[in-house]
Parts: sequence; structure tokens; C-alpha cells
Amino acid sequence: MKRRLWKVKQLSLKVKEIAAKKNMPAYLVQVLINRSIKPDDFNSFLNPDIKNLHSPFLLPDMERAVKRIEKAVSNKEKVLIFGDYDVDGVTSLAIFNHFAQKFPDVFSFYIPHRIKEGYGLNSEAILAAKEEGVSLLITFDCGSNAYVEVSLANSLNIDTIVVDHHTLGDQTLPAYAFINPQREESKYPFKYLSSGALSFKVLQALSGSEAYQALDLVVLSLVCDISPLIGENRLLLKEGLSLIKKSSRMAIKALCKVAKIKQANIDIFHIGYIIGPRINASGRVAHGQQSLDLFLSQDPKQVESLANQLGEYNILRRNIESQILKEAEQKIQDSLGSSNSIVVSGDGWHPGVLGIVASRLAVKYSRPSFVISFDKEKGVGSGRSVGGLHLIEILDKCADSLISYGGHKKAAGVHINRQGLEVFKEKINSIIEEDVKPKDFIPILDIDTEINFDDIDINLAEGIEMLKPYGEGNSKPLFVSYGLSKKSPIKKIRYGYSLWLTNGKKTFEGLVSSKDLVEILEYGSQLDIVFSLATNTYHNIPRLEIKDCRLADSLN
Repeated sequence: MKRRLWKVKQLSLKVKEIAAKKNMPAYLVQVLINRSIKPDDFNSFLNPDIKNLHSPFLLPDMERAVKRIEKAVSNKEKVLIFGDYDVDGVTSLAIFNHFAQKFPDVFSFYIPHRIKEGYGLNSEAILAAKEEGVSLLITFDCGSNAYVEVSLANSLNIDTIVVDHHTLGDQTLPAYAFINPQREESKYPFKYLSSGALSFKVLQALSGSEAYQALDLVVLSLVCDISPLIGENRLLLKEGLSLIKKSSRMAIKALCKVAKIKQANIDIFHIGYIIGPRINASGRVAHGQQSLDLFLSQDPKQVESLANQLGEYNILRRNIESQILKEAEQKIQDSLGSSNSIVVSGDGWHPGVLGIVASRLAVKYSRPSFVISFDKEKGVGSGRSVGGLHLIEILDKCADSLISYGGHKKAAGVHINRQGLEVFKEKINSIIEEDVKPKDFIPILDIDTEINFDDIDINLAEGIEMLKPYGEGNSKPLFVSYGLSKKSPIKKIRYGYSLWLTNGKKTFEGLVSSKDLVEILEYGSQLDIVFSLATNTYHNIPRLEIKDCRLADSLN
């Protein structure tokens, strides 16, 4: 089993003071503070209310955008709605369609082809739009850095409204309206809305409370784009999760049916790991337009057919991914050795799955991994990080061996010439060897705080339950307890293993799913464990879901 570095936050005196003032368990307060929730916002976080949504008109250029859209409708102009091919982009367009469907002669929708056109707004699409008589272009989930393309649209007398959430570059975007909470001059109280959530905000500004009908789609966007589930995102998520369970939307029903999910039980796991990959699959191995068609179509037979097609695409995606992963591992086995990174390439590898393969290699080998596909002399690749390594900081130091690159700490994309590949490999290994400490490779397990078994009770467990739903920015709370003893032998149960642990005063049941952890638990007499708190609803008592463990006398 791979070692993980336990990073434990300490229960501070300040936290105890806040807990006393708020009449809350100190451990719950610590968890909230760890998620950057301010004491004044505790109640709104634990009890989110959709009535507390911010006005959409606080977003930069929202009023200007709405007036331009209403003018286009009034004058019966031709408006092209342009979006990305992933779940966030597709749902953004489907959300806006709640307004656009009332004016079918005005609005049309466009998703670029990942392989033929690449990500984002492109000149060819703009020129084609001009030929079709388009006078207003609205982009969702792209466009924040499309200076050249927006300038081209301007030169063709096409106004552009950009609705996006990505980080901005240094240049000023010459768009007619630019709705992005990341803008420096933005007065919007929350910066981390997904594109789907921003599309909802536009819909809200255009149609008021009718926009709430689209919250089931906003949930897909938030979860699949791994948006931080805090602040306004949490309000949208909680309301949207309730709505999606009973949604009458044909696309939702068809996706659940094909995936064999009971719609009334749908949760974040189903969205992130079952439904989301199906929506993404068409953009990866075919054309993202088909995923959009699934949500826009009003024909039950077409919707059912498209849902089945997306399922087939997802199987194809997994097969392609599996084959590339197999080939990549064959290439790296002999050369891995003491290398500080993995850079592996192949000819004609499908660009749509490179990031997934890089992620799997990074996890397996605990090294930053780049997977590159070459088409003749040009290569495109994806990178994934491990531990505390910052990919962009590393790539900045070997930029002269790349055509271009971009991304963030954990994930990056690169373009490279074939002749520069070996230089890139050498540079990235050298940089990591010189600048990176061995512990930076070790996966980090962030633990909210140490907890004494004596302080665990049903009130704390129920308080922790109020933090749901969990996700990016609001991970399931983890606690650590040291020097525990086994009160019972480990036994196999339906969904894993069970044992009882004690500190000598209090005893709790622990549930384990990993066989590797079971071996440690069976061997040790004194144990340190990392766990999340759950509730045994039958007996109304807390129980522990064990995520990691070690022998009590071992070093971290």
C-alpha cells in the first residue's frame, strides 16, 4: 500500500472560543474554518437557502448583455450560441435554451469539434457565422482570452457577449459584454461559479424565477466541472440536487435509464462518475454536438437514441483509454528507473483521453506524468501532478522546449515538436531533481483535526452530516485518533469489513473497504486511524469510516 503523508490541522484556542460563542461542537467549527467559512457565514453554509442568491446584475456587464439580447430578439437578428464540448459547456447552452427556445428563428447553437477545431472560439466558426448572417455571438465556457477571435468578430460587425469563468490573461477583451466574476473590476460577491451557473445567472436576469427550472442542469455543471461547492455554488447545488431527483427533463430520465440509476436516488457520485462521463464521451471520441442535442431535443425517441449512443461512446472511450494506458505502460517500464517524471508519447493516440491516462499514470507511479500524442512532427499532450508539485511552475522553467503550454497546479496541456521531446524529458527531470523535495511526491491526506474518542457523540456526527453534499472545496471531513486498540476481530460484511475500536473508555465500530488497510488492522495491536464520521441510523450512534491507518509506533 502506498504511503500517504498525514497533514493534520490543530484545534486552536480561537476555534474553541468561536465554538463556545456559537454553541457548536469545536470539531465542527474547525471543519468549517478549514473550508474558509467565516463564523458569520456558518448558518448560511449549514442551512443554505435559495432565497439568498445574489442578484445576477451584480455581475460585470450583465445589464448591458441583457439589453443586447433583448434587442436581438426584438429585431429578429440571428444569434449564435457557442459553447465548449464538455459537460459545463453543454449544460450552459442547454440552460440558456430555456430562454432561446421561445425564439427558434433567432437563436442557433454551436459546439466545436474537439479534434478538428480544438477548444474555444475559433476564426473558422466566426467566418461561417458571418456567412449565415449572424450579428450577435454569445460564448459560454470559453472566450475569456479569445482576443484575436473577438477582434475578428468585431471587424465583421458581429457583437460578442462572453460568458465565462476561466482565469483572465493580461489583455483587455474587446467584447461587447464580458460576464466573468474573475474580472478585477467585478463586484460580484462570489468568484467561483461554473459556466453553467453563470448561464443560469443570465437566464435569471432574462426571465426571473423561471430560471429555477434549469437548476437540475446547473448541478451537472457544478459537479462535473469540479467547482468548489461553497458559497453560492452550495445554494445552487443543494436546491438542484433536490430538483434533479424529480426532474421531468427527458434527457435526465433517459441518462438515468441507460445508466440503470434510480432517478429518485441520484447523488453527486452518480453525476460525477456515471452521468458526467457519458455526456463528456461524445466530445472525447465523436462530436460534443450530440450531447447538446440530447438536452435540446423534444423528441422522446431521439432522446432515448442519443442517451444510448452516449453510453456506447463512453464504452468506446474506456476502450481507447485502456489501450493507450497499456501501450504507455509498456513504454515506461524499462525507462522508469530513478526518473523523477513520466513523459510518454505515441503516434496517433486519441487526444480526447490523454488527460485521463496521464492521471492514471500519476496515481500509479506517484510521479508527475505527461502523455503526448504525435501527428507527424507536432505533438499535443496532457500532464497531471502528484503531491505538492506545481506543474505550471515546472513548465515555466522548460518553456523553451515547448511550443505552448497552459493549465494550473494539478493539470496542464502542452504542444511540442517531436524534435524537442528528448530535451523536454531531460529538462523536466533535471528541474524536479534540483527543486523538488522527496516528500513532495508523497500523496497528501488533509486531515481536519485530531479527535479524542471521548469527544465523539451523536450530536457531533449529526452536525457533520449537515455539511453534505460533499465535493470540491467541501471534502468529507477527516479526523485522526491515535493509540487505539481493537475490541473485536475484523469480520467480513456485505460492503467490506467491520471491527470495533476503543481508547479504553469509548468504543466505536469502524468500517473498512480497503484490503490493504485490513492487513494493517489485523497485524497491529495499537493503531492510529484516519476516518470520517457517519451515523448508524438503526442504533442512532456514530460509527467510523476508516480511510487510512498505521501502527501506533510508526513514523508519519
